[in-house]
Amino acid sequence: MKTYKCSSCGVISDERDHLCKPEKNASRADYCGSGPEKISQMCDQMDQNLKYQCFTCGRPTDKPDLVCNPTPIR
Repeated sequence: MKTYKCSSCGVISDERDHLCKPEKNASRADYCGSGPEKISQMCDQMDQNLKYQCFTCGRPTDKPDLVCNPTPIR
């Protein structure tokens, strides 16, 4: 599965159009599970749709299967 990370706020999505500054990731290991990361202000488009974050590193995402340890945000 192709995934993208917003270079502005760190949000992960498999839909490039949801991110304001998408960068392609090679695998989940490129962005998840490496430890806490400070996330700046979130993209407006994703802020409304985010439902999960990784419990391990705090990475926000719109789908639970895109992070290694998903936990609901809302």
